[in-house]
Amino acid sequence: MKVVIVAYGHTDNVVCLANHLAKNVDTTLIFVTSGKHFTRSIFDWELTALPYGLTTDRGVIRQYIGENVARFVDPSLKIFIARTPDMKILKDWKSHNIKCIKQVARYIMENRFDVVHFNGSSGFQLYFHYFLRDFPKVLTIHDYLPHSGDSSKHGVIVNTALNFVCTKLDYEFIQHHEYLTRRFIDLYKVTSERVHTVNSGPLDIYKSFTANEIDEEPNTILFFGRISPYKGIEYLLDAAAEVRKKIESLKVIIAGSGCFGFDILNFDFLEIHNRYIPSRELVRFIQRSTVVAAPYIDATHSAVVMTAFALGKPVVATAVGGIPEVIEDGVTGILIPPKDVNTLASALLDILQNKEKRARIKMNVRQFGNDGDFSWNAISRKTVDVYKKAIGSIHS
Repeated sequence: MKVVIVAYGHTDNVVCLANHLAKNVDTTLIFVTSGKHFTRSIFDWELTALPYGLTTDRGVIRQYIGENVARFVDPSLKIFIARTPDMKILKDWKSHNIKCIKQVARYIMENRFDVVHFNGSSGFQLYFHYFLRDFPKVLTIHDYLPHSGDSSKHGVIVNTALNFVCTKLDYEFIQHHEYLTRRFIDLYKVTSERVHTVNSGPLDIYKSFTANEIDEEPNTILFFGRISPYKGIEYLLDAAAEVRKKIESLKVIIAGSGCFGFDILNFDFLEIHNRYIPSRELVRFIQRSTVVAAPYIDATHSAVVMTAFALGKPVVATAVGGIPEVIEDGVTGILIPPKDVNTLASALLDILQNKEKRARIKMNVRQFGNDGDFSWNAISRKTVDVYKKAIGSIHS
C-alpha cells in the first residue's frame, strides 16, 4: 500500500503516526504551510527562503525538520513541505494558492498513491477535493467544534461549515476517542460506518528532545500549551494557592503563549513563560515538573496529556471530552470535575505529598502505550484498516 498524508498542523501527532506507518507501508508525509512562518508544536519554521509549491529535496527538508526529528523518524518515511502564499480561499488573487495546491495534487496523482489521508482542517481541503475527487480519501478532524472562548463567532461558523461540507463528500473519517466519534456523528449526521475511532498514542517524538542533565524538581506543577479561556488556568492558580498553604516550596510553571485575561500578579509561586515554547525547552519544563496539570473547562482530546505520558509524567486533569478515555483515575493520573478548585487542590496535594502513589502512577504511565488501543502498533493497524475501507468504497 502506498499512502500520502497531507497535514495542516498537529505536527507532533502526525509525525508519530507517519513514523509508525512507514514501518509497514510506503508512507509520504506532506506538510501544507502558508505565508512566512509555520509554527506548529515541534516545528517553528521561517519560510521566506522556501519556494512556493512543493519542496521534495531531502537536504532542504532535513534542514527544516531538524536533527532531532530526522533521527526519530524511520529512514523510509518521506517528508515534504508545500508552501502557499497565504491561507486565503475566496480572495486568492491570481489563484496563487490554488496553483500551489494543484502542484501537490499533481504529485499525488503522478505517483499513484493508493489513498490520501488529510490530517487537520483547512479551507484548502476544498481545492484538494476537487483535484483528487477520484482518489480514496481519509480525513482526521481533530476538533469537530472550536473550544469554548477559543474562536470568534465567525470562526466557529466557518470551521463548522467546512466540516459539514466535508461530511457530504466521499471521505472516511477518523476521530481519536469514542466520545468524539459519537459527537461527530450526532452533530454532522454522518453514518456511523464512515466514522472510525482510532486513538492517538503517547507523543514519543518529544523523547528525542530530552536532556540528561535536567532533574525533576520537587513540588513543581507544570501547565503547558496555548493559553486560552477553556484551559481553566484561573482554577489551577486558585487551587495552587490552597496547596501553597500546606507546601511552602510549591512552584507552578506556566509555559505557553496567549492572554491570561485575569490578574496573575497576586501569585508569588509562579514561573511564567508567556510565549511560544520550542520543543527542546518544553521538554526541559516537563522534565523539571513533578506533575502536569490540565484543568480544562472543556476539551476534545489533549496533546498535553499524550506529551506528558511520553515523558513519564503523571497528569491531574479534568474529566472532560475524551480525556477520561486516556487517563485511568488513580492509575495513570487523577481525574477531577471541571471548575472545582477544592477537588483540584486536594488532587494536587495528594500526588505531591504521596511519594509511593506518585511512583506507582509514573510506572503505569511509562507502560502506557506499550500495548492495547493506545500503542502505535495498534493505531497503525487500525489506520491501515481505514485506508483499506476507503479504497474499497471508492472502487465499489
